[in-house]
Amino acid sequence: MPSQDIDQDIEQVLHAVGQAIEQGDSARAWALLAPFGPEQDPRWGTHLGLGRTWLTLLRITPGRTGLRQQAQALATRWAADPLMAMAACDALVRAAELQPPDEPPPADGPAEAAARIALEALERLPDDKQRDPKLGGYLHMIRGNALRLGRHFDEAVGSTRAALACNPENGDWWWNLGLVHKARHAFVDALEANERARKLLGDRKGVLWNLAICGIALGRGEVASEALRALGLPVELSAAGMPYIDGLPPVQVRAATLGSGHGGDGAELDRAVAFELLWVSPLSPCHGVVQSTTFREASVDYGDLVLWDGVPVGMTEHEGKPVPRFPLLCVLRKGDERRLRFVALEHDAGDVQALGAQLPDEAQLFVHRAKVEQLCARCASGDHMRKHEHTAPEAHRLVYGKIVVPGSVDLKAFRVALDALLKQHSKVQLVMPALLEAVGDTQAAGKAHQMWRGLERTAVKQHTSDTHGDTHSDARARG
Repeated sequence: MPSQDIDQDIEQVLHAVGQAIEQGDSARAWALLAPFGPEQDPRWGTHLGLGRTWLTLLRITPGRTGLRQQAQALATRWAADPLMAMAACDALVRAAELQPPDEPPPADGPAEAAARIALEALERLPDDKQRDPKLGGYLHMIRGNALRLGRHFDEAVGSTRAALACNPENGDWWWNLGLVHKARHAFVDALEANERARKLLGDRKGVLWNLAICGIALGRGEVASEALRALGLPVELSAAGMPYIDGLPPVQVRAATLGSGHGGDGAELDRAVAFELLWVSPLSPCHGVVQSTTFREASVDYGDLVLWDGVPVGMTEHEGKPVPRFPLLCVLRKGDERRLRFVALEHDAGDVQALGAQLPDEAQLFVHRAKVEQLCARCASGDHMRKHEHTAPEAHRLVYGKIVVPGSVDLKAFRVALDALLKQHSKVQLVMPALLEAVGDTQAAGKAHQMWRGLERTAVKQHTSDTHGDTHSDARARG
């Protein structure tokens, strides 16, 4: 029987799949195509039309299981066909774009696979085809995108520029070059690339957002404000010459952090990189002032002016309202506030917060973590640094946090006022070595560090004892 008769069923299905794709019905398209998949039909890797349609549908549904393996298999099977390589790379890049930009890409993820397939396809092209915008130019461009998503920024710039050498009037490719430069924080180059893209594409939304981000990063408020106005936003210039929109609701930014060495998380977790969510008061849709403190060590903290990327990495809800979470791009200006880490013992829940409400000089107290520990009364009072006979364990709340003191406040005077306030709050024992170091009292700071370590060691030791059968173990709870 002729091969065209054997494949007639595939051709009919591909036609129906094409119609479903045009109608935006990817679920129906997959339902039609699934019976011809790699595990169901031996023709999957040998029928060119089936392979291309499969890759097209993968590009439309980049979260589909098995995408990377299937795209690689089809690119390998049709290695001599540059169009198949392009389709495979398109699907892989779309999958790689699902990874948030502030998270490290997987070592052998879709971005790495796309960059490799594109390079191999380019190496097979004859010289004249490598200069063809629709072949070599496109492969250079898709490879540049893959390299950007894989964080190989220098190679990404070179590949994207090679694409533009084939077609310097392609506005989309200039915009992609701007994305590479923005990702590497080369904001001057990113601004130039996006300005070129705007001349070629007009007021496209993605271009305008990136012009605003780059303008803010470079302190060019008029450039950023003009781009935001073109997006239809009611922008004003602040006294500092930067864009400002009144009444924007709070948002969150996500920052990478390392362990602070405190808090009892353990050495392994303390060394691990983790994200923290910080509240920000926006001045524009992409920059604002941080209004909360970090529990772990980070490049950003309360009072810093920060810039974030325009696409959220998630959403949450606060007081019944949606709150977007954005990936942090960079710190525009460090705040002058002093952020002083503390550990405290409170007798009852809320004792530390009550202290914080009365702090002098407009200082603010932030509680990061509180947990109930069973400590003997003398350990809790500070005698854990001296040998003593332990009394019956009592519940005490071990509280971690930071006190933020405005930069204009004299820290020596603040220390005196804080000591006086602590005498009024006898249920709180506050240990804050950073304040003592800042005022130059090295001896007191050393004792405070010892007290901090002693509190944590006592809590850990008591926790271990409770875990092995102490009658008070059921009383422990975590706040």
